[in-house]
Amino acid sequence: MTETVTLGAGATPARRQSNVARRLPTVSVAVAEMAGDKMREADHGMSVFCPCAFEPAIACEDGGSNRVGILAEEKGRVAEMPGRKAFALVFLAGLVLAVLAVTACGGTEEEAGGGGQTAIPSGPGVGETVGVTDASITIGTLLPISNTVAAAWGVPLSQGMKAYYDYINDNGGIYGRKIDFIIGDSQYAGPVASETIRKMVEQDGIFLLQGSLGTEAHMAVYKYLEEKGIPDMYILTGNTIWTDPIAHSRFAWLVDYIDEGRLLGQYIAKNFDGKKLGILAQNDDFGKEGEEGLKLGLEDAGANMEITTQYYDATQTDVTAQIQRLKADNVDVIGYYGMPAQAASGLKAARETLNWDVPIVISGVDAVEAVARLAGYDNIEGAVSVLYGHQAFESDWPGVKEYTEILAKYAPGTPMDNLTETGMSLSESIVSVLKQAGRDLTRSGFLGAAESGCNVVSRTGLVPSSMSPTDHRPIEVEQFVRATVDRTDPNNPKFTWQPFGRIITFESTKDCVTPTPPPDFDKQAQ
Repeated sequence: MTETVTLGAGATPARRQSNVARRLPTVSVAVAEMAGDKMREADHGMSVFCPCAFEPAIACEDGGSNRVGILAEEKGRVAEMPGRKAFALVFLAGLVLAVLAVTACGGTEEEAGGGGQTAIPSGPGVGETVGVTDASITIGTLLPISNTVAAAWGVPLSQGMKAYYDYINDNGGIYGRKIDFIIGDSQYAGPVASETIRKMVEQDGIFLLQGSLGTEAHMAVYKYLEEKGIPDMYILTGNTIWTDPIAHSRFAWLVDYIDEGRLLGQYIAKNFDGKKLGILAQNDDFGKEGEEGLKLGLEDAGANMEITTQYYDATQTDVTAQIQRLKADNVDVIGYYGMPAQAASGLKAARETLNWDVPIVISGVDAVEAVARLAGYDNIEGAVSVLYGHQAFESDWPGVKEYTEILAKYAPGTPMDNLTETGMSLSESIVSVLKQAGRDLTRSGFLGAAESGCNVVSRTGLVPSSMSPTDHRPIEVEQFVRATVDRTDPNNPKFTWQPFGRIITFESTKDCVTPTPPPDFDKQAQ
């Protein structure tokens, strides 16, 4: 599938209609020129950080910066939500008509537009203290572990998550409770994810779910979790649907694909203005949100670029044909928004099949070592992307060093890479919220603690993060990275995603107040 448009200065890209109301907050961006010693001095908990000077900037190939319009303030980007379907229930008893007057709309008062009845969750897995005993807290994750190439992501993520919890358990747990960690296998498929999550909720009795990976898999379970009132924490996809609109029990982890794509579009505009952009996007919400973001980034910068787009279906692993069409269209740079296996396929097709050294900018989802191994170091070298934290190869960074030591002790033989590090960081963030929730742990108290996070510093975070009842994305920061190969030893080349440019933040929660820690907060492991 191909779409071609031309964007000139001030042009507005066509916006796709969404089945979710677009209620994005007004976003302002600042760039944190962070002093390393300040981050080292910060505590690993609910700590207050006094930021250095901030200024907008975008990375340039020449090392300079463009201080105009990065994720510029935007208002009114709203698509209409389609009307609710009417559901007719037919019963023999005449009294049911009176009941229907109250319950026919279903859902919450907010969903009904006000005046409706709030549904009361019921059934297995429902309750404030499900999964909590005097001795343990049962936590689950839903990851692709088998029968899919995505296991290359799910397995190391699960190893990192579990290693961190084993470390916490070995140091006394949280208020005397050990973490009972259950790894559910989604196989990266909606039906399997649905069956797995029902077992975890209704039989295993998880208190919360963390770090679910894969849009299709989580789409199959997120409403079920919401209806049960189960904390659905730090979803590992960047789709806007998880936080638009906000659900009290659901939090995303990654920067959303539109905002991330916008940053990458800004980079493309700065370095390739006047040339032709070819977009290769997955033909679903993931790819199309990334595509929208890329176009918005060009618009922000007032770029004058012709754009042609190729789509591929998520089940398609070979995108050689799409790369060939982009070359035939004479594009000067490629912006890619899709899954890692297809990213590797596209890079190999461009470099090996077509002998084409076109600059390639890829989604942050693909900025992991595994994609480099799949594509080949020679093929990925020079690609540009974004990441949101200190990386595994930064062994001199204190937080990375601590993670490496934890992994070596509690998951010996497991490689320390950006995926295992992400798993550890996510579990660390859950522990931080559990500590703030206090000894008398309930789901409501946990969610309240999550929404109260103010200037929280993690081991590998680039900047402190905050959340609120209207901000359920703890990570609102990115830094540009470039695929780099160190060939000092020709027999053992080393691959890294090397940061360049400045740290870009777009924190939504600006005026937070650090919550009062509960008794014995400082005595808990972190």
